[in-house]
Amino acid sequence: MERYKPRDLFVEVGYGPNFARQLIQNGYNKLFEGDPIDDRVCFDASDDMSYIIDIGHDDIRSEGMSYGMYITALMGKEKQFDKLWNFSKRYLRNDDGLHQGYFAWQVSTADFSKMDPGAAPDGEEYFAIALLIAAEKFGRPDLKKEAIDLINLMRHKPENELVVPIIDPERLAVRFSPVRGNDFTDPSYHTIAFYRAFAEATGDETWNTIADNSVKYLNKAAHYETGLCGDYSEFDGTPKRMEWNKESDYFSGDAWRVALNLSLDYTLFRGDESEKAICERLLFFFESRRPYLSDYAVDGGPFPRPGREATPGIIAMNAAATQVLPPGDSLIKPFVKDLAGLSVPNRLWRYYDGMLYMIGLLATAGKITF
Repeated sequence: MERYKPRDLFVEVGYGPNFARQLIQNGYNKLFEGDPIDDRVCFDASDDMSYIIDIGHDDIRSEGMSYGMYITALMGKEKQFDKLWNFSKRYLRNDDGLHQGYFAWQVSTADFSKMDPGAAPDGEEYFAIALLIAAEKFGRPDLKKEAIDLINLMRHKPENELVVPIIDPERLAVRFSPVRGNDFTDPSYHTIAFYRAFAEATGDETWNTIADNSVKYLNKAAHYETGLCGDYSEFDGTPKRMEWNKESDYFSGDAWRVALNLSLDYTLFRGDESEKAICERLLFFFESRRPYLSDYAVDGGPFPRPGREATPGIIAMNAAATQVLPPGDSLIKPFVKDLAGLSVPNRLWRYYDGMLYMIGLLATAGKITF
């Protein structure tokens, strides 16, 4: 499938040609190599293994490990990529049992034991795309083989009494969890552009169908006025509240990432015009709410508790969404300037905001290609 080159939006709004590179390197230096108390999220387990901590919750997650691999692959940092992948295979991957082949979403920082062996599908998706990017960038066919094995497992893992494929075989869409009973989804898990890359890598055209299904689904999940999705939803797009997460039918931390997923597909593959339209609705909504918050009802109403001021994570995702807009569009500059003006996330909640900050920088600078 033909690829299109994303633009450096920092340059478009008036920053110098090296501005984005400096921001990205500074972010990497602090989050991956900085002060261990206030800045760093990445730590060494041994000479050849590293892990990323969710500092605020004191655990290690497949989300963060796969994000770290994605960032290091895109930045060409092969040694750090290998250290994260070695740790993921050693401590997160289930080598036997009912979850065999999938990665535990949560691991202990104390002894690296699996706190919950179940998979969070966005981890598998980011592991797979990171492996494909690294295979190409580093000339590593071993990584491509591991990527293809994981991609095929997401669709074809044999069912057992507890676990089913990550991609629902009837709906051909990503599930919230491959554990039986989790028959709903998470809008931010629909990594559309990744699916198109998976189709190319495996030769399995069903992945293009999965990508198209995700676009159709997000057109139902995104509110018709605001463009906002809930954190979780039914497969028909209806926001879903869970007993253990009574705010999951609201727009919050998970749903921030939907804009990035739509933007990447539209930018890299000239995806459906509806992807652009959803991003535009969302950007118009936030521009009209300045100073906007991080948390809302999907119709733009208030969150159940006081919403947070905009965090670096949502600011980075909104800036990435402006890639869908034509050069000179008036909405690009305010969101890109928001991102350009941020400090690198630090202290207690630096993990999630920091990972999204780095991914958002790379996307806004046009550095995400695969």
